[in-house]
Amino acid sequence: RLMQRRPVAIAAHVLGTGFALFLAGGTAGALAKTCTAPLDRVKIIMQISSANQQTAAAKAAASGGLVPAFIAIGKSEGIKGYWKGNVPQVIRILPYSTAMLNSYEFYKQQFGGDEYRENGTLPVPARLASGALAACTATLVTYPLDIIRLRLSVDPNMTTMTQVCKAIVKEEGAKAFFKGLPATCLSISPYSALNFCAFDLIKKAIPGEETAQTVAAASFIATMLASGTCYPLDTIRRQMQLKSSNYSSIVDAGKAILARDGAKGLFRGFLPNVIKNAPNKSVQLTTFDVFRRKIKESEKALEEEKTAWAAECKKNSKKRR
Repeated sequence: RLMQRRPVAIAAHVLGTGFALFLAGGTAGALAKTCTAPLDRVKIIMQISSANQQTAAAKAAASGGLVPAFIAIGKSEGIKGYWKGNVPQVIRILPYSTAMLNSYEFYKQQFGGDEYRENGTLPVPARLASGALAACTATLVTYPLDIIRLRLSVDPNMTTMTQVCKAIVKEEGAKAFFKGLPATCLSISPYSALNFCAFDLIKKAIPGEETAQTVAAASFIATMLASGTCYPLDTIRRQMQLKSSNYSSIVDAGKAILARDGAKGLFRGFLPNVIKNAPNKSVQLTTFDVFRRKIKESEKALEEEKTAWAAECKKNSKKRR
């Protein structure tokens, strides 16, 4: 019946709203990360190049910057080198994106209550808090995979996730899987808060009907704003995640980077990050937004079909009498 009359209702009927949103968030994140993985790897290598130069790409990044580093990856590792570390990233991003996007909606509902659920109204501080809490929630759920991805990206001797896990447990202990966690939460919270809040507000401010294009434009502007504001914290947390890192705190790491590299050291890899983040967040937020609207449409269609089916059953029952 649904296939013939309202095929859009099948998603809500078969998957359920919760699982459909889970898949939507995960798919959006995995697609975005895979598309931008080469730039992400260059960014990470540039961020840690002053503290770790084990690879040819890291040496090229330290001496020449973005373009030499990008070329060095291809020369020393081949095309597949641009996607090294992407497997744990995709595995991580499925639960991460799902936790981030759905917990953001959850926290907004908690802060906004009935008023938000009815008309979408929510004060800016509540939106910022929701974004920050969503980032921390997602980070706590998936942090060990972020450590594994970093080690794969910067250590030429590591080729598989299993190899990295064994080395970490053997040489550093299980606690190393959470190395740099406070710095990560501190760096990702303001970024996520700004990104989500700006996205919501800019999307509403764009005149006319909401479309995929307006959503993409809003996410692009929001990402640029958040990236430029919070990037130094991301550099600090990446260096704290290294095996060789012995920083005692975020402040200690920041001071050490400034002393060794100057202020520009905090912005190493910023250019590939901007180039990467624009399509990355645009793809992620736009894809999820489109999926979410389709899921709502599916829910509505399913309820309408249930009502119609109940009415038909009642009518047929009366005829039999």
